[in-house]
Amino acid sequence: MPKAFLRLLVLVLCMVASVPAKAQERRVPHSGSQAVGFDFGVFLPSSDSGDQLNVAAPVSGFYEYYVTPRVSLRGSTGWTQPSVSGSSIDQVRMMPLQFGVNYNWEGGKWHPFVGGGAGAYFLQYRRRGAALGESVTRPGVSAGGGIEYFLSRTVALKGEGRYHSVADIARVDPSGTTFTVGFKTYF
Repeated sequence: MPKAFLRLLVLVLCMVASVPAKAQERRVPHSGSQAVGFDFGVFLPSSDSGDQLNVAAPVSGFYEYYVTPRVSLRGSTGWTQPSVSGSSIDQVRMMPLQFGVNYNWEGGKWHPFVGGGAGAYFLQYRRRGAALGESVTRPGVSAGGGIEYFLSRTVALKGEGRYHSVADIARVDPSGTTFTVGFKTYF
């Protein structure tokens, strides 16, 4: 009987001791938390006039700071190089530098979000793999949304769709939609 009582006492103490440890874990994201991540996917140009951009594969990285558990500020940069149809130019290299605001909803492991932002889009014509003239910078805005699925407390898989409206360069309209997937880690 004393051994059974001792085992029960140890079990109860272990359970009680684990409650404060669980309570000390902060919700993710929380005010002041930060995250970094990367995305890759597909860029679908929206132009239907002038020289046509073709579908391309963008890659990007981002940093987020959470002002509140629901609102984050995001800085991001990326790269894609779609080919051009109907022109002597082979490709247009596009490197956006964007700043935006996102709002997310708590949904357990699933966190849907929406957001928008503005930025500078660095664009350069390319022919036969070499730069063709100087690069130009155009203003742009973006809006979109997506969802995060938490694989663990601090790591999430992310899917996102975003429309980018960018000022034209000559006969090329660099606007379009990106669909990306990626990983995000919180700290």
